[in-house]
Amino acid sequence: MISFLLNYSLPVVGLELCLVFLITRLFLEPHFMPRVFGKTYLDMDMGARRSLTNHVVSFGLKITCCVGVYSILETFFVNTPLDDPIKTKHLKHQVTNGDILAYCYLTVPTIYIFEIIYRTNISVVSAIHHIAAILINALGIVIIIERDQEGYLPLIEFKLILIYGTFEMMFEMFPHLAVLLYRAMRDRPRFLSRLFFVVSLGIFTGTLSEQVAIIYFYHRIWNHIPILYKALGPILHVCFLAAQVHGGRICMQISTKLRREVKEAQLKDAIPADGSPLSQHERVDLEAGCSQAEAVSCQRHLRTTSDASEHDDEDIPEQDCSTKVQ
Repeated sequence: MISFLLNYSLPVVGLELCLVFLITRLFLEPHFMPRVFGKTYLDMDMGARRSLTNHVVSFGLKITCCVGVYSILETFFVNTPLDDPIKTKHLKHQVTNGDILAYCYLTVPTIYIFEIIYRTNISVVSAIHHIAAILINALGIVIIIERDQEGYLPLIEFKLILIYGTFEMMFEMFPHLAVLLYRAMRDRPRFLSRLFFVVSLGIFTGTLSEQVAIIYFYHRIWNHIPILYKALGPILHVCFLAAQVHGGRICMQISTKLRREVKEAQLKDAIPADGSPLSQHERVDLEAGCSQAEAVSCQRHLRTTSDASEHDDEDIPEQDCSTKVQ
């Protein structure tokens, strides 16, 4: 048996969605978002606000999935059985690696269902990716429960989705964090440009690593899976691949745009590379200071020239200030 939680997948996902909804409406929207992002958040329209709030929710849920790191290592590298209990002697039901991984397994559709419902606008690529992930997760639950969580097919189905989910959680947390920092630190384009460049490299690296892991796993189980798996598996795999490459491309475009802003700012010499633009009062003060400095320089030059004429006892024709400066 993998985990008893999989037999109650609908109540678990429903409970998670209710908790996320309450936290979002009672804490994030009225308190957390305006306090952290300030005027940037308040000036947004409803679509942009929900998009930014969704990044916070997705980042938080994916952080909670990190509790499964130990169980992933135990399952895939040590080959520990999923029903082996973790050292917890104080609970009536001993928590197993399968229980931890089942929670992570069921949190993935929670993230995507909430995003599809909550956001007012979502790209076609992201929608296809989320719907495909939800369908794969639901079909996996059907196969696992139908066979009473026993046998070879439920186990490989569970492990296959765990591989996808592990790479999704690992390399999709950082784009959420980058977007949040982009909204909170928009006056530091050089830092943000480097951040999005590193995130895009991480996405491409994670995508390549995921392809290697999935191909290796399929190579091991190919002769033991039904023909339906052999037909649908590569199609769904391409959907995930396209969505991940699309996300990396978007981060690279944002990095290029920010790098262009830094170059233009340096050419205009109007804003520092990592600073905020000069305000109107600061520009007026700067221009006044430059004019005052030019006047002082002119007076010093006149004084020096008159002193030299007294010492040389030579008649110098009268010249205006601009001619002497020249």
